[in-house]
Amino acid sequence: MINKTSLLAALSNRLGLFDAYGFSRSLLTKSQVAILTYHRICPKKDNWQDSIEPHTFEQQMGYFCKKYEILSLAELTKHIVQKRRLPRKAIIITFDDGYMDNYLNAYPILVKYHIPATIFLTTGHISSDNLFWWDKLCYIIQKTNKRKLNLEEFGEYSLQSVEERNNTTKIITNKLIHFSENRKNLLIEKLAQIASVDIPSGLAKQLYLSWAVVKQMSSDGIDFGAHTVNHPHLTNISFDQVRWETIKSKKDIERELEKEVSAFSYPYGNFNPKIVGLIKDNGFTCGVSTLPTLVQLNDNILALGRIAAMEDFNKFKVELCGLLDDFQPLTKRKSWYSSKNG
Repeated sequence: MINKTSLLAALSNRLGLFDAYGFSRSLLTKSQVAILTYHRICPKKDNWQDSIEPHTFEQQMGYFCKKYEILSLAELTKHIVQKRRLPRKAIIITFDDGYMDNYLNAYPILVKYHIPATIFLTTGHISSDNLFWWDKLCYIIQKTNKRKLNLEEFGEYSLQSVEERNNTTKIITNKLIHFSENRKNLLIEKLAQIASVDIPSGLAKQLYLSWAVVKQMSSDGIDFGAHTVNHPHLTNISFDQVRWETIKSKKDIERELEKEVSAFSYPYGNFNPKIVGLIKDNGFTCGVSTLPTLVQLNDNILALGRIAAMEDFNKFKVELCGLLDDFQPLTKRKSWYSSKNG
């Protein structure tokens, strides 16, 4: 069912309002540059969380090739560091976490359109049996045979339909996201028992990239950045842990690829000035968050905003044209740091 927001976005897009706003904005600001964030590129039937369908991803890449200059993250970094004028209208493609469908479904499309991209790897999940906590949660909710779940402190949920299961997954994800890693894992184990679901061994190796595949893509021009080892909220752990998570992930990738890693993606977009200083002191020249802002020449190169990709391209264009960036108060936008976007 199409909601009012989607309908309004579709009508505005059809009337060309977003394109007109973006064009006018670019005349005033002299640039309209967006770093885009993707996660999974896969059919909905194969996914246990939000994703972009492969055919939609290809449509978006085709659109960007026609309407934008597409830069690598390294090229954008050079523009900002050297204070060179940014392109009038440009896009940078990034992916977070390191899902295998980035290789199976996105990579062939990127090659087809000659599009540069950066994939930020959570190295503790590459070529390993370690599942992200949200993938465990999604698997349990989607695979349980129960039609109703009473999760005590999290409430009671109906699982009669696909939509109800998807909504339940999102609700519980948002409730768990700020918990400590230990508490999250304990609660998910309890949920698995209540739902009578066993998570199969080997699932992580199906879901996430292997080092062999990472090396192949790297040799074909795809860039890789660090996204920590275990994807923690960096401001919720000790500074010694932050140091280990960031430096270890950098060294992991450099060891495997024999290339310098200079870009970092903050898990959940979560950081503070002390963490930014650590990133800078340890050889990173670029850092990206989840704050949905367009890039300006005077932005902090270690805390660049990104626009989250959406299946609904009409709503996607609300952010791409700069409308959200210009009219949503910064204090409200900061709430995006707590969302599961990175």
